[in-house]
Amino acid sequence: MQTLWLIAFLALWAVVLFLGFLLLGTLRAVGLLRWRLEQLEATTPKHLGRNGLKRGKKAPDFTLPSGASAPNPSLRIGEGDKGVEVSLHDFAGRRVLLVFTQSGCSPCQAIVPELNQLAQVGRIANPSHPQVLVINNGDLEATRQWSVKVAARFPVLAQEKFSVAKKYEVFATPFAFLIDEQGVIRSKGIVSNKQYLGFVLSGAGEPATNGHAETATVEAEAAVS
Repeated sequence: MQTLWLIAFLALWAVVLFLGFLLLGTLRAVGLLRWRLEQLEATTPKHLGRNGLKRGKKAPDFTLPSGASAPNPSLRIGEGDKGVEVSLHDFAGRRVLLVFTQSGCSPCQAIVPELNQLAQVGRIANPSHPQVLVINNGDLEATRQWSVKVAARFPVLAQEKFSVAKKYEVFATPFAFLIDEQGVIRSKGIVSNKQYLGFVLSGAGEPATNGHAETATVEAEAAVS
């Protein structure tokens, strides 16, 4: 009798574990679906041309001043100083997570701790991790202040009037592009939380944009027109 009870108990736990794994998989699938639905909002006519460069395209090069307040140890050439210019080609041969932000964007500030952790892991434990590179919309001083406020541990570059965002055809923030070692865009999408950031890093990105920075989008459309 005791043997039967033991077998029944183990079988019950096996069922519970199976259901637990099934639930986790379902939750991730729901999260991915929600992320994609948020991005599909940007395919409406008024947002055409605002959903970011397609995957497989060469990432446009750029050169921008750094708004970091102190040298950043993640860079090879000491570009962390305020005002020093940084180019995308400085990171040739390395994967880059390029993130567009905007001063005053709450989701942009909220994702910084995850970006800091990713940058730290890349420096210490796994150099194959992508280099985190942020482009903030605003002048150099505003970008420097934002970098200090959010305690960024990665390069923060300053663009004015969405100069680089226009090349990447995206104005929503926070929005990220995963660029491979050959400079090709492999994934993209909004990164307003840890789960969404994971989708982009895993290459799960679909044609994407918008989502969390309506103010930035409106300002960008005004700047373009």
